[in-house]
Amino acid sequence: MSAYINEITVMGNLGKDPELRYFANGTASLRISIATPDQWTDKETGEVKESTQWHTASLLGNQAEIVAKYMKKGDKIWIRGPLQTKIYSDERTGMDRLSVMVKVQDMKMIHTKIRHDEKPEGPADVAEQAQKSDSAQATAVSPLEQFS
Repeated sequence: MSAYINEITVMGNLGKDPELRYFANGTASLRISIATPDQWTDKETGEVKESTQWHTASLLGNQAEIVAKYMKKGDKIWIRGPLQTKIYSDERTGMDRLSVMVKVQDMKMIHTKIRHDEKPEGPADVAEQAQKSDSAQATAVSPLEQFS
């Protein structure tokens, strides 16, 4: 018997404000960009260098609505889910392109401006409770419980 795992975990900052959309059947849909910065020291020059990796993620339903309502550009989010790849033809160049996206199954808002810097418009704890109940693994302990 063989086992396969297709799962990625990303924690980083939203690259722009979320823009919520809806499918024709009424299901909420959200595509977000997450930045994960990296910093290191060049061994030859001693210079501190930085780079940023960008990750695209897709959220559906209640999770999409919660992120759109409570998170803004720069807020920190933790996501987990399988990678989905698609090959498509670029209409401008005619070249094949590869799209890689995380289909979010689990999500946790780590730091939001609404909760930490500004007065909230609504209780963020209610949003977290709704997000937890929406998770398929509600009984599993999140690896980020230590950050709450």
